[in-house]
Amino acid sequence: MNSGLDWRLHPLAPSQGLGPHREAWDDLNRRVMGGHSMLDGLFVDALLRHFGDDGALLATAGRDGEPVAMLLLSPRTRLGIWSSLLPSQTQIGPSLIPAGLDLSGLFAALPGHAGELDLLCNDPRFGDLRELPAKPVKALPHALTMNINLRDGFDDYWAQRPRKLIQNMRRYQRRLQSEVGAQRLDVITDAEAMPAAVARYAALESSGWKGREGTAISSDCAQGRFYVEVMREFAMRGEALVYELRAGDTLLASRMLLLRNGMAVMLKTTFDEQFERYAPGRILLLRTLEDLFTRAPGSIIEFYTNADSDLLAWSTSQRWINHVSVYRYRVLPAAYGLLRRTARGWLRRSKPPMDTEIMVNRSGASVDTYVHVHELPADVIALMNQAEQRHVEFGADWHANLMDSVYAHERRTHEVRIHVLRRQGRVLAVLPIVAQTGALGREVSALSNFYTAIYAPVLDPDIEAEDLLPLTRVLRRGGARAAAYRFSPMDPTSREFALLKRALTLAGLNTYTYFAFGNWYEPVRQSWADYLKERSGQVRSTIKRNSKKFAAEGGRLEIVRGGDELEAGLAAYQAVYAQSWKVPEPYPDFVPGLIRLCARRGWLRLGLAWLGDKPVAAQIWIVAHGRADIYKLAYDEAHKALAPGTLLTALLMEQAIDVDRVHEIDYMIGDDAYKATWMSQRRERFGLVAYDPLTLRGLLGLARQAVGEAWRWLRQKPVPRHDNPAA
Repeated sequence: MNSGLDWRLHPLAPSQGLGPHREAWDDLNRRVMGGHSMLDGLFVDALLRHFGDDGALLATAGRDGEPVAMLLLSPRTRLGIWSSLLPSQTQIGPSLIPAGLDLSGLFAALPGHAGELDLLCNDPRFGDLRELPAKPVKALPHALTMNINLRDGFDDYWAQRPRKLIQNMRRYQRRLQSEVGAQRLDVITDAEAMPAAVARYAALESSGWKGREGTAISSDCAQGRFYVEVMREFAMRGEALVYELRAGDTLLASRMLLLRNGMAVMLKTTFDEQFERYAPGRILLLRTLEDLFTRAPGSIIEFYTNADSDLLAWSTSQRWINHVSVYRYRVLPAAYGLLRRTARGWLRRSKPPMDTEIMVNRSGASVDTYVHVHELPADVIALMNQAEQRHVEFGADWHANLMDSVYAHERRTHEVRIHVLRRQGRVLAVLPIVAQTGALGREVSALSNFYTAIYAPVLDPDIEAEDLLPLTRVLRRGGARAAAYRFSPMDPTSREFALLKRALTLAGLNTYTYFAFGNWYEPVRQSWADYLKERSGQVRSTIKRNSKKFAAEGGRLEIVRGGDELEAGLAAYQAVYAQSWKVPEPYPDFVPGLIRLCARRGWLRLGLAWLGDKPVAAQIWIVAHGRADIYKLAYDEAHKALAPGTLLTALLMEQAIDVDRVHEIDYMIGDDAYKATWMSQRRERFGLVAYDPLTLRGLLGLARQAVGEAWRWLRQKPVPRHDNPAA
């Protein structure tokens, strides 16, 4: 909870930096931001001393005497609008505000009648301020930054770069070698050598276009003094490096960076423009990465730049740095935003919101659309196969069976699409969807149905919600102005759920979550014998008593995995299903297709209970990647007294625990009472629904949602107590 915050304002003298607040600032940076170099007190002190303004304020929030938030405020205000301090020498705002903090108390503490607070250059990776409690927020993308994850070694990283980048770098290196000569890489880390290294950097930058425009670093200006101080002081802690690429005595390119706590921050880079045709800056970047993969394996390199498509080819992830405006009152910004979206929607229906347009155009991404899994390129299948390690329903084979056995019969009313998001040729996301007619008319939903126990888009590990905006844009275009977008069933605790929800919201849709069903499961930590001891006495007694009775009447149990027994096992399953209480399958080809798929992949555990030559119970278990999913079960009600289903469950449980050695057994969909006798844990699956407010039917869906939520709130609201019965 964020209540009880004590907000205070402290005037700062720029020459003294943070002054007595430095220690508290550094402690909070370590606790909240992981000790970010650009938020370090040393860096912030230097910013204030060299670029600070008289009248700057430090706002602090404390709870029980301990700081929980701190930020620097600019002394310049206009009509009740305040903003955070942001010198041009830093690419993220010097603010230590945890995500989800309530800023109500700050508005009350600010002088005058503050109505708006602009938090400039907010990095969502370090305190995402786009969703704050109690206050309306607007976010505008400012710069598309990027990072490189130093995992798996340089060779693996470089092999995953776009072919064009690799070819270009080979050509530049050969040209530089043959026409200029051998190069060497110098790495300066000594604090005493930093002033000279910064001076060389300044001379090189001043000789180029920045020197002509008057924006270059020079030794006699505030910028030069700032970088000398920062690089020297960080180097004294072993946290500063300058990389120099040289050909003989000629300095071709230079790069300054900070390195601490598993993160390298690129500060500045420049090159000699006389050698531009050799791309010395790019060659230095390549050599720098080679060194950092060895020097700091597993770290992240943050570039904090407004990256173009050429630079993005080097990245493993990208995200937007945002300007975030927080408002004291909800009515005006909300009303303005609704009017702006509505007018833009009705007057220019084909245009997405401007901030989305900026994101999409700058992202360097593309979206390909396919109508069947069989069309997907090998790299897309590979990413889906990785996701399949978590749940078979995320894999290409599952979706292929669903398409062939279900949606192939619904082509007139259902349009199946698989959207594939790429950036620089690399697959970032795979989103299988279906467009159809729903409760609100035209709707887009997950490629799932009642056969699906869990759904998720397949995402690259480094992707962020903003990266998905090109995909949501195509989704809306392909949906022909769908009123609603539904994705279910999903794991509400998963990264995919959070990212998809955020991406739909960023795309201008109004997004809500809802309960889908309960899911019972058992984490396997022991042997079958020990597991059975923890079941109820009734279960153990039923297994013991009915095992003898079932065998005495000529009963037997078997597990079919495939091979020559497959088709006979499938026929037995269908015979049992026909004699059970269950309604006929609406798509009769799905289950046979699934059984054959699982047999082919080695996943099938088809349990059958026989009385003589008659099958009386059947269960389909899918055992893959350390999981056992209890997918389908049925028994012949005429033989219910023998409990063949219970005996079959016991056999398959023993097989999964002691033979297959799974780490989890999952009872899939629903809160059926019998599941709790076998499983000890319950979780929930949720769905996402997003309404398009620029469509009439979308507005209708929003209205229904609002009425439903108001009704649920009223039902949950406690009834007031009256001590006097006559009251």
